[in-house]
Amino acid sequence: MSGFEGKTVIVTGAARGIGRRIAERTAAEGAHVVVADILSDEAAVVAETILSNGGQASHCHLDITDPASASRLADEVLASHGRIDALVNNAGLDAPHGQAWEIDEAHWRHVIEVDLNGAWWCSRAVIPAMMGRRAGRIIFISSLASRIGAPSLSPAYATAKAGLIGLTVSLSSQLEPHGILVNAITPGPTGDTGRPYSDEGRDAYLAAHPLGFGGAQPIAEGVLHLLGKGGEWMSGSILNISGGHFRGI
Repeated sequence: MSGFEGKTVIVTGAARGIGRRIAERTAAEGAHVVVADILSDEAAVVAETILSNGGQASHCHLDITDPASASRLADEVLASHGRIDALVNNAGLDAPHGQAWEIDEAHWRHVIEVDLNGAWWCSRAVIPAMMGRRAGRIIFISSLASRIGAPSLSPAYATAKAGLIGLTVSLSSQLEPHGILVNAITPGPTGDTGRPYSDEGRDAYLAAHPLGFGGAQPIAEGVLHLLGKGGEWMSGSILNISGGHFRGI
């Protein structure tokens, strides 16, 4: 009914949180979802849950910081399904805290490696197959931390998430002629993923933002839009899904 039947969609970081909800919703629309995560046992549970609900899913171990792991994932999916229709780059670190004058080299390198380089390794791994079919969708899950300064969040995290926007813009311009559409989503605070709010912080947020916390569901719906008919004329877009936390473009 949705045009997702017969399509193969890889979702990274799909063992928990937003990634899991994206995987579940995409499978519910008829796609075969590859639940890819470094948490192999939890990824297997998500895939089994999708199967028990009548969907199509498989799971695969993925370390996004290892280019060889990303390449193996692409090879395994192609061997099993013969196609990769979409990649949702969701895997990443929860927003770490850190002051610029306190974070060390290890912190900076780790955050950039996971939250920026990892998405690139995964994208690079699937691009040849998509180019061969002249069709594909790539989505990056960025963050409003790339647009809104947050005194407590590590500048490495904001930099990595801003880098995903730059990657979206650059890749979209290069890949559109090959039938591949590249977009990004910038979620705001979801309320049920990432670092928990204190009671006071939660109350203050809700007082300032009447739409409240949407959880992972709105992000999953945004992904479905970009993967479906509604996303056929969207490329290089940065989709703000934040419940009013950020306004404007």
